[in-house]
Amino acid sequence: MIDARKVALLAIMTALTAVATLVFIVPFPSTQGYFNLGDALVMLSGLLLGPVGGFIAGGGGSAIADLMVAPIFAPITLVAKGCEGLLVGLLTRRVRQNAKVTLWDLLGVVLGSVAMLLGYLLGEMFVLQLPFEVALGELITINSIQVIVGSIITILVGPMLRGILKDTMAGSTEEDLTVF
Repeated sequence: MIDARKVALLAIMTALTAVATLVFIVPFPSTQGYFNLGDALVMLSGLLLGPVGGFIAGGGGSAIADLMVAPIFAPITLVAKGCEGLLVGLLTRRVRQNAKVTLWDLLGVVLGSVAMLLGYLLGEMFVLQLPFEVALGELITINSIQVIVGSIITILVGPMLRGILKDTMAGSTEEDLTVF
């Protein structure tokens, strides 16, 4: 049975991801994409909710924001950011409720970042039919900065939040915060 607190946390993280994506936007005219701060919440969703929760909250929250700002990117975002959250969740779930940064946290953030970067590069080239140079330009100037900022924020606050949530969810029937 799914714990109602975990479902509520999934909904909250999905909404926070959408809000974080929309709060600060810098357009990238050549692709119609934009720089945002949502990657921090995508990665935090994976770290706190596990792989499925990371995919749903990270990909879903980011795609919701795209539907408002750059709808053409929503399908690519759902997959790219969903995979980012999924990989972070998959690797950091080994840590469970540790409140300290571990090698699994670092590896999860790095591999999640690579998934997001490759997802957008390939999505822009094959789905949006943008030239390689244009897609690579966005990867270098916008997407790489997004995942670096998101990674730093996640590593700085994620394990601490994981420790706090461990105490909050102490009455849960499962031993970690993984949603599904």
